[in-house]
Amino acid sequence: MRPAASSSHRRGFTMVEIIMVCVILALLLSAILVRLTSLQGRNFDTVVDQAGDLLMMYALRSEHARQPVGLFVDESRSSIRLMRRESGDDPGDTSLWKSDPTVREVRLPDFMSIYELEIYIDGDQADLTQWPLSTMPGEDRPAVEIVLYHEDREVRLNLPPTALAPVRIEDGRDTLPVREMEDLDTTGRWQEDW
Repeated sequence: MRPAASSSHRRGFTMVEIIMVCVILALLLSAILVRLTSLQGRNFDTVVDQAGDLLMMYALRSEHARQPVGLFVDESRSSIRLMRRESGDDPGDTSLWKSDPTVREVRLPDFMSIYELEIYIDGDQADLTQWPLSTMPGEDRPAVEIVLYHEDREVRLNLPPTALAPVRIEDGRDTLPVREMEDLDTTGRWQEDW
């Protein structure tokens, strides 16, 4: 008698089926990664816009407020804040500096470190974690530059001393040119509208 054929004939996956599953998984993973990285890019752009708005408020408050204003970096909250100094006798008393309640702080997203933020005052890197950059109303304001880094991007927000809004510089290109002060009397255009 002949032995019976094995009934345990198993069918395995073919190479084509395995390749198709791998291709489908790769496409799904790439779609998820693209979506996550584009979300981080949008969040980074939002932080840059918020930091620009904060610099604009700093410029406006330094020109028109009654109290000294300052920029402060809070490492524990990974944020930049606009501060104002309450009136007091001792100008060196740090407890007199309070967050401006009308201006929201700029918090860095979870995927960014506080070390991906740099602040320059008149071209020199500044540490604003211990003491705010303070400006007295009506006095000359220093040039302020905030630099934000994320992956391969670098965005600079440059606030010249005479400007009320920062200039965004990305990839070495200005989004808007800086307007220089011009004395209309000396240029002979004193009757022109400005």
